[in-house]
Formats: sequence, structure tokens, C-alpha cells
Amino acid sequence: MTLKGQQSAKDDANAFHQQVRMASVQVTGLRPDELAMALAYEVEPFSGIPASEAEVTYVPAVDPDPAVRVFDVTVKRKKNRSATGGARFLVPLLVVGALALVLAAVDFIFTHRRLAALRKEVAVQANLEAQLDVVRRPTAAARAEAQALRERREAAARAQDEAARARSAYAEIMKAIADAYGERAVLMTLDGGPSSLRIKGVAVTAAAAADVQVALTKSATELGWRLMPGPIAVRTPGLTAEFECELTHD
Repeated sequence: MTLKGQQSAKDDANAFHQQVRMASVQVTGLRPDELAMALAYEVEPFSGIPASEAEVTYVPAVDPDPAVRVFDVTVKRKKNRSATGGARFLVPLLVVGALALVLAAVDFIFTHRRLAALRKEVAVQANLEAQLDVVRRPTAAARAEAQALRERREAAARAQDEAARARSAYAEIMKAIADAYGERAVLMTLDGGPSSLRIKGVAVTAAAAADVQVALTKSATELGWRLMPGPIAVRTPGLTAEFECELTHD
């Protein structure tokens, strides 16, 4: 707390006038009567009027420093001096108020420091998260590329397996056709691809043509093929029978 100014002549010659500067934290939260008592104690060394006997009036003044409160104070001695008991009662209240202000200031300092520490932690966490994002992006890209490679390899392996099965099935059905025809019929044409075949043959008789299709149906079924029998045409002059059928692989 600081004081400045001189005693000046006002309307009341018995009054003492002084401008008082006090820290804002010292007066914040004080009731008007508590503030008046605090101002009385401030000017007591200069006015010669004991604070317990002082009648105080004050007007706030403007100061550019927000940490300081300025008051134009007028003090004069009370006419009735029997009020000293009340002043003695106010002293403990002022002490309690001062302690409350000190506690508030300590709490403010602790909260401010804790907030600063939390802000620092948040900044550190944000920086670490940004660095992790930089690491995660190429890792995710590499993982996606590896997954794509795996899928392509699996698709190629499936295609190879399908091709191998088709080649194997084609070879197996060729042998089954040869076994079914045997000496009973002659293979005339064979059209189609690995999974679909159209066969035309000539047998010595219609019965032989039917036997060929029955035998081929049994063998084809065991190998995963289906046989669709076609017409059997008997050529009267030579007594031969032309027949055809279609084979499809599942």
C-alpha cells in the first residue's frame, strides 16, 4: 500500500484529505464499511486521527494500472468517541478479510501454475500425435499394398489351380472317351474347350452306340462331367449308327 498527496483545505477545515493507492487484491471483496476502515488505517499515520475514531468518506479515482485501486479519502474525527468498541470489533473482521484475500491469491497462483502445466502437457501430446500420424501414414500404405499383393497372389494361385484342374479334367475325360468307345465305335469329331465337348461317333449298331453313351455317362460322372445324349441315326445300307452327345464339366 502507498500514500501520496498533502493535507488540503476543503470545505471542512477539520477534515484530512488524502489520495490513497492500494493493490487491487487487498480491497477486492471488501464491503464498504470494511474498505472505509482499511482506508482509515492507511491515513492514520498522516492524519493523526486513530482509525477507531475516524469517520471516513472516499471516492474511487481512475488509474491506468489495473493492479492498483486509487481513492480520494476524507477523514475526520468522530464527535462521539464511544464507538471505539465497534472499531475493536471490526479489527478481527479486517484480519479475516485479509486472510481470505491471501488464500484467494495463493489459490489463484496455484491454479495458474497448474493450468500452465496442463497446457504444456497438451502441447507435448499434440506434437507426439502429429509425429505418430506421420509414421502411421506410410505404415498404412505399406499394409494396404501388402494386402493387395496377397490378394493378387491368392487370385493367381486360384487361377493356376483352376487351370491345373481343367487340364487334368480334360486329360481324364479324353481317356474316358477312348475307353468308352473301345472297339464298339469310332470317334468322328470332337469340338469344344476344356470344360465343354461335343462328340460325334459311328457305331456298328444302334445298340453299340447306346452302350458307348451309357459307359461314357458312368465314367464322366465319376470325373465331374455331365453327359447330355444326342440322337442316334441308323444308316440302313451299312447298318451303322451315327450318334452324338455333349459333355460339360462342373
